[in-house]
Amino acid sequence: MQSATVVSKQTLSILGAAAAFCATPVFAQSAPQDRWLSVDAVQSDIALAQEAYERVHPGYTRYASEAEMDAAWAGVVARAQTDGGMRLADFYLAVERVLTHIRCDHTKAELPRAMREARLGQPLYLPFRWQLVEGHGLIRTADPATGLRQGDEIVAIDGRSLEDVVAAVSSYIPVDGYTEWSRNAGVSESLEFMGGAVDHFGMLLWEAPEIARIAVRDAEGGERLIEVPRIAFDAWTQLSSQTEGAGAANFADAVHFETLTDDVGYLKVDTFVNYRNPVDPNAVFEPIFNALAEQGSSTLILDLRQNGGGSTDAAQALARHLLEETQALKLSMSVATLDLSGLREHLTTWDARALNPDPRGFIAQDDGTFTLRDGIADDTAVLEPADAAFQGRLIILTSNSNSSGSTNLLAVLSQQDRTILIGEPTGGSAEGPTAGIQFTLTLPQSGVRTRIPVFQFRNNVQSFEIGMGLSPDIAASMTVADFRAGRDPALDMALALAQEDDVDPAAQFENGVATVDDFAIVAGDDWSGTLEYLNYNSDTRSSIPVRLVAREPQGRTMRYGIAYPGEEDKNANDRLRVSRDGTQINGYAIVQRFTDPERGTVLVTQGAGRDDNRPADIRLTYEIAADRFVISKDVRFADGEWINRNSYRLQR
Repeated sequence: MQSATVVSKQTLSILGAAAAFCATPVFAQSAPQDRWLSVDAVQSDIALAQEAYERVHPGYTRYASEAEMDAAWAGVVARAQTDGGMRLADFYLAVERVLTHIRCDHTKAELPRAMREARLGQPLYLPFRWQLVEGHGLIRTADPATGLRQGDEIVAIDGRSLEDVVAAVSSYIPVDGYTEWSRNAGVSESLEFMGGAVDHFGMLLWEAPEIARIAVRDAEGGERLIEVPRIAFDAWTQLSSQTEGAGAANFADAVHFETLTDDVGYLKVDTFVNYRNPVDPNAVFEPIFNALAEQGSSTLILDLRQNGGGSTDAAQALARHLLEETQALKLSMSVATLDLSGLREHLTTWDARALNPDPRGFIAQDDGTFTLRDGIADDTAVLEPADAAFQGRLIILTSNSNSSGSTNLLAVLSQQDRTILIGEPTGGSAEGPTAGIQFTLTLPQSGVRTRIPVFQFRNNVQSFEIGMGLSPDIAASMTVADFRAGRDPALDMALALAQEDDVDPAAQFENGVATVDDFAIVAGDDWSGTLEYLNYNSDTRSSIPVRLVAREPQGRTMRYGIAYPGEEDKNANDRLRVSRDGTQINGYAIVQRFTDPERGTVLVTQGAGRDDNRPADIRLTYEIAADRFVISKDVRFADGEWINRNSYRLQR
């Protein structure tokens, strides 16, 4: 490629001049993205899309209200009416923005075929690969001609600060539930879109000059502005082969195993996608786990940080080599409707049976949905542990990139007391995502294609946090300093842990720690009391009777069940899991510990979460005594005060 030009080594006061830089956009006015859609065309396509998602998507109002979705669709039509129509590119962006309200990672819009084909071969992509680390855009690899080095920081692109660019494109990235952090990976790279969000959506939001102006800051703090020619999609894709740590696109290329010590194995699985270049996943895993058994390894470090999910067969094959007992990974699969009349002609899918579902294969539910009968799909199959299934200590590395199938597997494996999660909070849904077979809906007026997942899965887990993935037992995130130094804090933490013998965490830490034995006194089935909670709608408090049954702790976990007399449909199971280092309970940091003559042992945890469908700080207080057990939840919204959301008060 053409060499980069260093325009200036001055500080970033030059950004104002860069913003005024005049460049010829790659696409001319005759480009497919500039095709004009009439108001009638927009109304027609939006009406079809809204009907299809309302009827077919099993999680359409799982996180968003019907009123919110109605307003989002209506907003697109209102914009077209105001402007007398809409550019195709703007219509695509508007539809994608609406779909993000559903909060499903599998629900998204694809470029119309004409727009996609027009992009191929065009120099639209930045000539480097990068990632967000602590909010900073750091270069992973670049064409040598750019003069960029690994660890250089992107400060601005074509006069726009990277912070503003990321904020603008992030709203178009779908996530599951409330896992906002999972957008981070998709900002710079995505296998679902044509490039990461900055390239894929950015070139529709702003002009993409053939010569990009990049403001850069090096590790020493020096700043410069360089001019680099953009490259075509194929050339951008090829840069990934030069990127250390880049995940594989196919399962056949995604599995790496090595023996770190006589006692520790390391297995990296970057994807479960096994349909483009299918292989037998059991044949891949069997020799690896046979080798672990033969050498008598007591610890396996499983690195899933690049794994966003994929095919059922690959995930199940790995599960069979890690499960302690016979079980299914998923308990059920449900669809919203079996009636596709009026929509079928606009839908395509890789499994034609989904277009004409046989009612005999489903069980009708009281809420109008339909559950697939057991034995029809492999997803709900009961799995037998493999002969060489690993039974030692399992350390799994997690990241924001985990979603879909990888989070499903993590949710099940994390219930095993021998499993330790190290890394970052995941995306996906521990409860179970809307995924599986997907319909592609083609909107006839615009040609925009959108994805509609057919099934809502229910994972085989005893507890979960609504709208969330998994929190690690031990947090270990990449920092800018780690990235530039080539360190891997999560793997380093796992290696250090693997060298340790199992010890009592309380022996290592003096303050702000707990062990599961702190809760042992609660075990029993004779707890009764009340749940007191705040009604947000009326700002009043209510109280209802509850009963609690707590099991004897096992490993680092105590499981318990809560019953609501007269409202048995609300009964639920939950758990208290203490991190191995004793500093967290259920992923929240212990911020206080003390003993009170009346309250017993008091443990206070705090962390980020959600309440009332809003981000909030969450504080949980546990009061533990032989005849008294209290769990209180306080929440604090942005710029607000702490308020008590609910309290379970139990006696025996």
